[in-house]
Amino acid sequence: MKKIIIFLIVSAYGILYSTAQPNGGFENWTTEASYEIPNGWATLNFLSLLSPPNPLSVFKAIGIDKHSGNYAMKITTIDLVNNPNPDLIGDTSGGVFTGRIVLSPFSYIFGFPYSGRPEKLEFWAKSAPVGIDSAEALVVLFKNNGISRDTIAIGRITIPHTIEYTKFHIDLSYYSTSISDTASIVFGASKYKGKGEPGSALFIDDVVFTGWVGIEEKNRYTNKVKIFPNPAKDNLTITTEIEEAQNVKIIDVSGKMVGCFKIQNFIARINTSLFAEGMYFCEIIDKKEKVLTKGKFNVVK
Repeated sequence: MKKIIIFLIVSAYGILYSTAQPNGGFENWTTEASYEIPNGWATLNFLSLLSPPNPLSVFKAIGIDKHSGNYAMKITTIDLVNNPNPDLIGDTSGGVFTGRIVLSPFSYIFGFPYSGRPEKLEFWAKSAPVGIDSAEALVVLFKNNGISRDTIAIGRITIPHTIEYTKFHIDLSYYSTSISDTASIVFGASKYKGKGEPGSALFIDDVVFTGWVGIEEKNRYTNKVKIFPNPAKDNLTITTEIEEAQNVKIIDVSGKMVGCFKIQNFIARINTSLFAEGMYFCEIIDKKEKVLTKGKFNVVK
């Protein structure tokens, strides 16, 4: 019997948080027109209703293609023959996310209500990519600040070719001491949007947040790193007084690492002229890639 996935944690202040990933076991599906969708997850299956129709990309998995319970979810990369928004969707696509799709104007609304600071997202998966393709999973936690959403934490992994169901986890890197109010989970049968191989398949089951990341009251490195200018345009300088600091990893808001830069004589100089406009996160790491401290900055054009 599929276990009920519930996440209960107690913070250092004794406050009890209770959250559950909606339909993390993919036991609940809704029939819409001629296809099914997993409750709580947005898919591109509605594109099969266009004329000419597109293939379905998300299916209910049963039998040996489930990990536990009655069902799992199968995602396949499809070649779109009728694409209503090539810039957003890409020529090939195969993915799901927690949230919803708005048709007019066409857009993605990511996330579901989630209060907590989980350590990781765990799930079971098997992947059958075509050629050199590979699958991917992404998690982002947000907090509404009244005007926009601040990014609280990010985690991202590549899922390799896996014949049998294997347990995976995504460790979350935190960039804020806030407690999230929204979580976005994304799974894709192909790692690169619009460049995947049609026919690549990803099976997902038993998705659950686990653990708790406490809020550190003191960080001995907090005042030992300076990032300037912020916002940056063409160049960014990061200075640190940390002896162990070796490199700086730069990560965009989607969780993708855009570069790793050497710290020499306590300084890292970064050319940001080719960076897209927006927010970025930086992680100061030692020679064993242990994260010593973190920061964030903006790039403007």
